Amino acid sequence: MAKDKSKDSILITVKGGGKPTYESFCLNCGKMSKKLLCEKCITGDVLNRIYPELRNYKPDSCKNQYIRKYASIHNQTNAVREIIPDVLSLFTPQESEYYYCKYYKLCGNKKYEELASEYLNSHSIAERKCQEILYDLIEYYLYRDYDKPRLWADRIKGRNDLCGELYLIAARYFGMVAEYDDADEMINRGLLLCKKNTSSRYLYYDRSTLRSKLEQQRSENQFYRNVKPYWPTTEDRREMIASIYDRKGIDYSSVYKTTNNKRRVPESSFAPIKECMDERPTNYCAFWCNEAYTFSNVRCIYQIGAVKVINNTIVDSFESLVYPWDAKENGKEKAAQEIGVPVKSILSAEHVEVVIPRFFDFVEDYTLLSTGALGKQSNLLSRAVRYAGLDKIKNDFFDVLDYAADISDDFDMKNNNREYLLSFFSISEGKTALQKARVNKELYDALMDYGDNNDG
Repeated sequence: MAKDKSKDSILITVKGGGKPTYESFCLNCGKMSKKLLCEKCITGDVLNRIYPELRNYKPDSCKNQYIRKYASIHNQTNAVREIIPDVLSLFTPQESEYYYCKYYKLCGNKKYEELASEYLNSHSIAERKCQEILYDLIEYYLYRDYDKPRLWADRIKGRNDLCGELYLIAARYFGMVAEYDDADEMINRGLLLCKKNTSSRYLYYDRSTLRSKLEQQRSENQFYRNVKPYWPTTEDRREMIASIYDRKGIDYSSVYKTTNNKRRVPESSFAPIKECMDERPTNYCAFWCNEAYTFSNVRCIYQIGAVKVINNTIVDSFESLVYPWDAKENGKEKAAQEIGVPVKSILSAEHVEVVIPRFFDFVEDYTLLSTGALGKQSNLLSRAVRYAGLDKIKNDFFDVLDYAADISDDFDMKNNNREYLLSFFSISEGKTALQKARVNKELYDALMDYGDNNDG
């Protein structure tokens, strides 16, 4: 069997030297077929079974041997997912419309909302698949648009017989747009459902997980109601939610404290950082930025700390939480766990445009010292500075790792990292940004002593 250049085909060698032919094989039963599914396998049951395998294809977990075979023949990362429309085209509209909704959401097709809305209007909300489409629609627009989900959330509010996840996501929406009573009502309905052992009333979670998420949502709703209203992470979404709060007469000044320069500075307009030319500074600010977990390569910070050192002695300190503007929800939770604070402390933290000016008021014109001061730490700080609306950092940077490499080959190459230095000098790592800033000073002191004792 050999791979053919055409899509969906494999080479079939005829015994006896006959002319080879090209045919496809059925992704469900494996029989030779001119289509991706043979005629006997073009059924609703088969579609229900193979669609999840196509959508979530991973070679190590896919149970369908024929889909794995197809993937191995074509040897392309997206080969399996790309054939979903071809598979769906084999079915009647009634059989495929649900999966077209799922597929269009997956690839962000502009037809998604229209098709999903048509599905909701043509099916009973009592159907499980209809409830999944309703959930998907709200989830898709929840952080993109604060008006569109209202119609769908109101539809959930009018029913007492839906699956628990719908009450959860409706509560999330109502809490975000400051309709806290409706959010609490949705949470109560979901928790009441969790008291009953009815597995058919759950879409994605088990009873214990759903109850936990509802309780967490209740806590967030109370925070939005009593402490600070929900505030998005991007400027365009802030403008949308601000218009809603303005209509409702809700004061959101407590979350939108900002300098005169509201918009971030593009990276291309940011001045390059400057390296400290002093071989061994004695007056400096040792600093550290704790980074928040995101799903991208760029990182935002959730805490910044520094100690001011004069004549090698700490004379003052600074530490502040920072609202992690780019972090996902689980990133904020992880940040809170890392430093041992309640997640509400992260959610209620001052925004970067407030914290960064305070930080630079503290550090004044002192050199900024850290491991990775000319690498990751300066990148984190520079991004925070740009998001605060500033176009440069006036301070020089002194990298402890570069200093370590200069004083001894013992700390160069593979040993030129913070973890190795901590182990070598038996220094315990800190947890908070301030503790890690103090550790920077300890490492620097240890390196100076090492250099003095091994000079020559």
